[in-house]
Amino acid sequence: MIKINNVNHLFKKKQILKDFSLNINSNSVTSILGPSGSGKTTLLRLISGLENLQSGNIQIDNNNDISGSKINNQMNNVSFVFQDSALFPHLTVIENIYYGLSKLDNNKNKIDSLMNDYNIDKIKFSYPHQLSSGQKQLVALIRGLASNPKIILLDEPFANLDTRLREKLRDQVLHILKDNNITSIIVTHDADEAMFLSDYIAILQDGQIQQYGKPVELYTRPKNRFVAEFFGEINVITGRKVNNELHTPLGNFYLNKNNLKENYSLVVRSEGIKIIKSTEDDSIISNKRNNNLVKSPNNGRIIEAKFLGGSTIVHLTLKGMKDNDHLHIKIPGINYFEKNQIVNLYTDVNYSYIFET
Repeated sequence: MIKINNVNHLFKKKQILKDFSLNINSNSVTSILGPSGSGKTTLLRLISGLENLQSGNIQIDNNNDISGSKINNQMNNVSFVFQDSALFPHLTVIENIYYGLSKLDNNKNKIDSLMNDYNIDKIKFSYPHQLSSGQKQLVALIRGLASNPKIILLDEPFANLDTRLREKLRDQVLHILKDNNITSIIVTHDADEAMFLSDYIAILQDGQIQQYGKPVELYTRPKNRFVAEFFGEINVITGRKVNNELHTPLGNFYLNKNNLKENYSLVVRSEGIKIIKSTEDDSIISNKRNNNLVKSPNNGRIIEAKFLGGSTIVHLTLKGMKDNDHLHIKIPGINYFEKNQIVNLYTDVNYSYIFET
């Protein structure tokens, strides 16, 4: 386990990490997710010992303890895979992988197996400039695993790859990490990537953790609008508090006893709103889910629809919303709604959240 306790870090008087604490489980894949400048890479550098700790401490497996301004020189069990792969240009693939390993390291069978499984053995005498971006990152990962570390840190490992290559490579990386039963920390700003790879996710904003947990927990129970928005497109609708309900153009939503403030917004994921033609019978909406659906008292009007392959994004206006505001609704498959068509809306409470404004 990695225990990070009360870490604060400044760079040129700007606070990068603020009283940061986090426990990372052994043999798990944990993603550090957040926008640029939120402190993700700084955190990795502190864990690896590449950056001096200014305050707080980091403990690894109850043994290696980095504290104060001391850089731990005993971090042989930690490997770092950089965003740009950081391969030595004058060394071949095989030389890069074995670079820094002593003759006492007996990992040849493991390294050969990884190279064979992922077709790196076919390019082992090539130089980095002869490799594709995906090949470079795989070589960097295998080099990181060559010393048989307990922990591997990956800093935006897929950031420089095109979409198709990124999807293929992250699948390979996930299998490598799981097969080697290694504690892994991945820095990314891509929520889909984090959900695909991770057992746990920590979301950072301005050097502080907004939420930490399993991907499904963060997606279904976000603590604030920032977290909700990081996991896909959302619709934000202002409402009016009436007793224990929030009244909105989408309908009335229950407020629990802890909602003591006066101003709230309803946040609904784009896939959380169901629509049917206004001329169709409500029974077309599955009866099994009716208890979770809130029907809007207002009809919507289709502005346009964009087919995205696996889904369609429908833009529509709704009476009661502010001028120029409209909803985005994600529906599976090909859409059959026409421009200016009038529709009924049903909001799934499982995809809806109420936050203070």
